[in-house]
Amino acid sequence: MSFRKNNIKLENQLSLICSNAGKLSDKAEITFDDLFPETFMKIHTQCNSIEEFMAPLGVETNEDFENVPDDKLEEHIQNNTNFSNWKDMKHSAWSDFLSEQLGF
Repeated sequence: MSFRKNNIKLENQLSLICSNAGKLSDKAEITFDDLFPETFMKIHTQCNSIEEFMAPLGVETNEDFENVPDDKLEEHIQNNTNFSNWKDMKHSAWSDFLSEQLGF
């Protein structure tokens, strides 16, 4: 009896995840604001937004971000977040984003 209940619950969760994944695949673009919402920024930095966090690097556009030297970005992250590097910060942001979007 308990096994059947758990199986139905799992099927419902998987159905929700599939539905949410379909909605996510319809999204044309995922922005920095999507990946780094205010809640993420407040937990991991002293900033309220990704824009505020990137401002000291002179980043206002995607092109500006692309032109930031890697060593400056890494130093800024090490000095102003609880991450060791950009890769870890992105990984955490993607993990949080996907968990929320998929309904985990």
